[in-house]
Amino acid sequence: MIDAVRASPARGDSRVHPVRARRVVRRGGASSAGLAAMAVLSGLGAMVPAGCQPNVTELDIDVVTPEDAGELEAANNVAMVLEPNGASLSAAADGLDFDLALELDPDHAVRTLALYLARDERLLAWGRTAPFTLGAAADGIAVFLGQPGALSTFPLVLDVPDDLLLAAAAPGRGVVTMSTSGATSYLDGFTLVTRAAAPLPDPPAADDGVLVGDANGGVMRVAFAQGLRAHRFDPGDDAWIDVTHTGAAAVGLRPEAAWVVDIDGRVLSLFGGGDHTDVVAIDLTPRDDGSLAAGVVQGLALDAPRRGASALWATGDDDEIVIFGGDDVPALYLVRRGAAVGPSGAWLGGRCVRLDDGDDTIRVLCGGGVRDGAPTGDAVIVSLTAGAEPSLEERAALLTPPMPSPRWFVDDSAVYAQGEGVLLPLDRVSLTPDEPRNGLRARGGQVVALEGGATLLVGGSDANGVPTTRMQVFTPAVTAD
Repeated sequence: MIDAVRASPARGDSRVHPVRARRVVRRGGASSAGLAAMAVLSGLGAMVPAGCQPNVTELDIDVVTPEDAGELEAANNVAMVLEPNGASLSAAADGLDFDLALELDPDHAVRTLALYLARDERLLAWGRTAPFTLGAAADGIAVFLGQPGALSTFPLVLDVPDDLLLAAAAPGRGVVTMSTSGATSYLDGFTLVTRAAAPLPDPPAADDGVLVGDANGGVMRVAFAQGLRAHRFDPGDDAWIDVTHTGAAAVGLRPEAAWVVDIDGRVLSLFGGGDHTDVVAIDLTPRDDGSLAAGVVQGLALDAPRRGASALWATGDDDEIVIFGGDDVPALYLVRRGAAVGPSGAWLGGRCVRLDDGDDTIRVLCGGGVRDGAPTGDAVIVSLTAGAEPSLEERAALLTPPMPSPRWFVDDSAVYAQGEGVLLPLDRVSLTPDEPRNGLRARGGQVVALEGGATLLVGGSDANGVPTTRMQVFTPAVTAD
């Protein structure tokens, strides 16, 4: 009659993972906080006939806390919000010791559950589950609590450090990681449990190509430096398969090409690379006839091969794509407009992030990297308005310290540059910097969006060039409505 979703107390102090995951240390763990999840909806009791004991199915929700969770022991209150119903519940907390319980009529609605842990009115940590239904969450579901506007260390240690570790989201499934040797692991996006996965035999060189998610819930390893080569992994099948693209010969050799994946996860686009100045589209999902194709996109070209550049899809009415960097070229190239803008020179390794949107204008910030042979904190901001020429603003030393390999995170109020062991918040409108926050990585790393709204950072190396053994989670800051 009634389904109850109960976030149970910790199932032990640690969780053991078979591949490259040594153990999950849970301080208060999957927390001793018994989060019984799913709320008592108004009037629900009246639906239960007198003398009838409801048939309750419990669904545990594990509360996973960061490795660096000492501050959470100061919590004295906790709140839970269930969407899209908007049902909420709050209770007193003694650090990670609390209890919440909610009940629902059984249905197939897609929901998320957010949990907020606070000291008085100061939010200490929060997190949101992946979208789930009661029937599909038989194995349970988990929520990770992270410090807002900061990086929190996920309680997992990698047994095989690898600064060139690749990672990508398998939409609706979780995150797939692959080492330079082809060893593969899978982080379930619902339970946050990591398990061994089938390895990719004879993988491409680590610096050849990308690992990207596709629209069908898998990931594809696409190499293109020595010719197009693709393999697909499906977490449900736990197997890699070879993928053949018709028209692969048109791709040619494209080392260090810039790339983007469209918002639907159906096409990987390459820009320049090698000696090429054209644009190539590579299917990630089959067409109507079941084939996967690759080929040159007619009517689009770069001003130079721009090897080592990065690309960002600045989604506007004209779907402009911003290419940042290259050797002895203007800093930016706008693919749809066919326009090169910005100061010229050698600028490699930097990345771009989208800023606030005006009524008709999109702003994109590009910065960091190695400029004229030296690490830089310089940046450029391009403003794109439909029907108008792009405008450019330069910001010298915007990133402090200089970040030769920046990674970007975003929430409603700020963008965050991560590199050189710090996380630097910048106001999304004024770009005024806030106090730097701690981050483990100095260089490299892969940024992967999680289903609940947080972002995972894996791979890379520390200030001494040693590959990191930890994953970190960026949890966006919460703004008042």
